[in-house]
Amino acid sequence: MAREHDTETERRRSEPTAETAAPTTTSTDSTTFTSRGPVPSVGTTGGATAGATASDHAFGAPAAGGPEIAATDEAMGANMVKDMSRANVEPGSGGQNDLNHGIHYWYNYQRHCERAGKPELWKDEYRYGHTQASQFIQPHENNAFMDFELKKGHSASQAIKDWLAGATVAECLSSVIAMEIDTLRAAIGDKKFDKLFGSADAKEDAAVTPDNRMHVRAGIQGTPVANHMKATALAEHARQGGEFGTVPDAELDKELIPGQWYYFYNHPKYLLKHPGGAWQGENALYMGKNAAGERLWSGLGATATEDAMVDEMVRAYNAPRNDYDHRMLKEQGVEKADGTFADPQYDPNGGVYSETVTKEEILKAQVYAIGGTQRKGGFLASAGMELDAKKVEKTRNEP
Repeated sequence: MAREHDTETERRRSEPTAETAAPTTTSTDSTTFTSRGPVPSVGTTGGATAGATASDHAFGAPAAGGPEIAATDEAMGANMVKDMSRANVEPGSGGQNDLNHGIHYWYNYQRHCERAGKPELWKDEYRYGHTQASQFIQPHENNAFMDFELKKGHSASQAIKDWLAGATVAECLSSVIAMEIDTLRAAIGDKKFDKLFGSADAKEDAAVTPDNRMHVRAGIQGTPVANHMKATALAEHARQGGEFGTVPDAELDKELIPGQWYYFYNHPKYLLKHPGGAWQGENALYMGKNAAGERLWSGLGATATEDAMVDEMVRAYNAPRNDYDHRMLKEQGVEKADGTFADPQYDPNGGVYSETVTKEEILKAQVYAIGGTQRKGGFLASAGMELDAKKVEKTRNEP
């Protein structure tokens, strides 16, 4: 899964396949591996249970179309946790995942159609992204990988809710951005959100500029949250040591807030072995701690401790190249018809990458660049992002 910083490079390198190769061992449609303990209640880990404001407590529920949560780090983080829990169908979340519900990686949705005895429902164009939310122009219609554009004359607030409800075919980056968009909506209210990003009211919608009309895409730029995000305090701390700067464990426990968005890298040479692979890394939300006191992280289809996250990356790296890897190499002109390679980096006999790696090798590998993007294995503290509470509050209070 590409991280936000990598998006443009990955799009140029491998459209339409930023997250592509089907896992070789997936037992369910939505979960790649098992979490170590249930996702904790955000209310027990420093977050806000419902984001209720003082006025909510004094006067009852928010007005129709008004803000649903407070514009605070804790309340907005709690909404992110809620959205991710629903996407991963965590117990008690109310999430669903079937042919007509939930967010699916393309290979899982294709498999789901086949297992349901309805293979005709699958279209190859869905690899670009697809949603049953009728308010959007489909990515393949604009030849825009994982870029869902809101149609004119539709409510942006209802559209993002429907996108998340599904069924939607996407990947982890666009899914996390959709959750950030939904959290912005909840913090400023449906009415304000529609006024800014797309409305069912013709007069109001006519005032929405093309640059402001809502997009959900695999990248922040051009989306409703583009001007509402900031680096987390932990990320700012890590960046003092450069892009791959680290922070002590005690600092992690002190500064992490449930719902913050980070990234885990696989081995930096993963894409050389698996150019069509889905596990170059994971966009993950911090979910709090489990009963054993271990930090839990969730990406689309994956909830785990840090150790388990890296274990899964080892498994994904060590799997043999599959048909989709070869398809991507051939489409990019790297693998020739005679089985030789135009770029020796991708040649399994070229000695550039190893066929198998260990957890220690992922975590200690030197920085390596592919397609102009530098990578280093493990938790990337400097990637931390969250909605900027001050900016959200300002938008919320504007007339």
